[in-house]
Amino acid sequence: MSFANFVFYPLVIGFFIALIIEQIFRAQDKAPQVLRSMAVRKYFWRQAWLFNIIWFVCYAILLFVVRPGQQAMPDMVWQG
Repeated sequence: MSFANFVFYPLVIGFFIALIIEQIFRAQDKAPQVLRSMAVRKYFWRQAWLFNIIWFVCYAILLFVVRPGQQAMPDMVWQG
């Protein structure tokens, strides 16, 4: 498992758990708990997106910086 999966999956799991808890509180009409669980859900959502964006930008930069060098032209024998 890569580091990206190690960070991203707990954020997604936390988001879904907070979503389920928020729906339970909404069904019970508990306003303060709904607001708190909604804040936690939004936090996990933002962190997951932020981590993905940072990862993709870093990956694109690394692809550009660490690209293979230009290959030398082979020796050509001209016939003619």
